[in-house]
Amino acid sequence: MYYHLKQDFYIYPNKKPPYKKVCIGMRGQYGDFIMQEPALREFIRNNPDTEIVLCVSKKFEEVMPLFYNYHKNIVEFKVFEGYENWPTVSDEKYIKSQNFDAMFPNGKSIHPQPDWAKYRHITIETALIMGLSARTAKINLKMPENIKKESKTACIHMFSSKYPGGVRSISIEKQTMIADYLIQKGYKVYQLSAPHQPKIKGTIYNEGSYYDACIRMLSTDLLISCDSGMLFVSSGYDHPTLGLFSTLYNPLVKTTKNWQPINPNAIYIESPIANNININAIKEQIDNLIRKIK
Repeated sequence: MYYHLKQDFYIYPNKKPPYKKVCIGMRGQYGDFIMQEPALREFIRNNPDTEIVLCVSKKFEEVMPLFYNYHKNIVEFKVFEGYENWPTVSDEKYIKSQNFDAMFPNGKSIHPQPDWAKYRHITIETALIMGLSARTAKINLKMPENIKKESKTACIHMFSSKYPGGVRSISIEKQTMIADYLIQKGYKVYQLSAPHQPKIKGTIYNEGSYYDACIRMLSTDLLISCDSGMLFVSSGYDHPTLGLFSTLYNPLVKTTKNWQPINPNAIYIESPIANNININAIKEQIDNLIRKIK
């Protein structure tokens, strides 16, 4: 029943609907897990009586609590050991014990086209590579109950997962200029980043898990972020956001429009390299964002 096409390519044999119990979950990074929400919502709409085990890789399990209040059909939250090496022996043992009618995705998620962003929004693409569908690209998440709004505060999150490499991160110098500009406007500025990443002068480093960082972000007035999973989290709550994007992250596509999260309260700026976005243009859009939320 269980077989491998290659040593590193596992396929689960999905049955046809109706489904009694399925396993759903992008086993990617934080943003990938959030991007699956439109597909998850559509699956529940089409399969209202199906029990769901929502899964995530252990490496990124800290994002899971954002879905704890999502829907009654989610009967279990499962953390798989494997990430790049999924499934591990333990993971496969669990899968066999559950006798799922289907898993989404049921193997390795692969983009059908390298230039997919010319044709589809990233959340629609996520549904496709999961073997599901989505009728909307908009992410909708239920607000956690433990949010306490703190007025005149902002978050910055400008180191991508590729830092210090890649084309998405913003330099320490430019981050400091952005933080200074917010501070001059009377904002307390929190920095959301991994413990090993540099600390930005003038900001308050937010310690804790990724979930804690999300809670902190939602407690503030606005977020300024490079292209990262945090932008997708903020979009799920329509949180006021300024996003800084790099078109070279996918050089086959000339614009980042199809991987910009749908958020009516967001402003996005793009450049071939995100750090090359002019600081005056960033300041101008910060001002526009502040006016937008007043």
